[in-house]
Amino acid sequence: MVLIEADPDGFMFLDKYTTKGSKGGEALADELSARLREYLRPLYDDADKLDLLVRVYANLEGMANAMVREGKVRNLGQLRAFATGFCARVPGFDWIDVGVGKEGGAGRKIRENLTLSTSHLQCRHLLLATTPGSVPATFFSSLPTAPLTILDHPSFKALALPNPTTTLPSVFLAPPLPRSRNGRPQLQLASKEEGRDGSTWLVIRPERSRSQGAGSRSGSRRGGGRGGGRGGGSDDEDSALSISIGPDNTVSVGRDGPNGRKRILN
Repeated sequence: MVLIEADPDGFMFLDKYTTKGSKGGEALADELSARLREYLRPLYDDADKLDLLVRVYANLEGMANAMVREGKVRNLGQLRAFATGFCARVPGFDWIDVGVGKEGGAGRKIRENLTLSTSHLQCRHLLLATTPGSVPATFFSSLPTAPLTILDHPSFKALALPNPTTTLPSVFLAPPLPRSRNGRPQLQLASKEEGRDGSTWLVIRPERSRSQGAGSRSGSRRGGGRGGGRGGGSDDEDSALSISIGPDNTVSVGRDGPNGRKRILN
């Protein structure tokens, strides 16, 4: 069984899946299924016969809002089509929209499923993609002994958990780096498809806090018109300044988002 908490601060699927609607969801299901089989084969002789159960928990509307601001999708409907394609492709794959939970809806469901799955005799192996904010280190000690692999995330490194870790770079974006001790944002690394040839570029941008995002949106509502002042909330404030490096070492500098402008440096 695989439990995934899809969140901008945790695990986000590659743009080449999330931006392609239902076809992208189907492609993600195929890729995830193949990579899971690949990981399990050295561990189990009957790995190709095991049933794969995948549960993705996410606030779909919140995810869509973030992706719309970055210019990755047009609206919530496009992301819903992606989630529907993912579910329909493989019988055991489900996407659960938890909405905005008062107690962290996704985290609570992850913990409940961890407790249930690790005590179930038919669960041969469990892979977990989440963060310590949803599953604290102390929670792992309360679980029954069961094969549990954690998808690598920077926030888990300092906890020194005994569980094995793995990565799925063909499925997930690079996780955001943890914030520095002084609370200042750090640089965030990601990958993104750019150009007509669909090549993958490395994107470097400052990490933006939730308060920064909320502030820019509220400023936009107050500003009303086209004003570009600090209180006007221009479109550029809602887009992220980034540096992209292409496979041929071409550098692109500018802002993401629907109204962002970039300059190519050869």
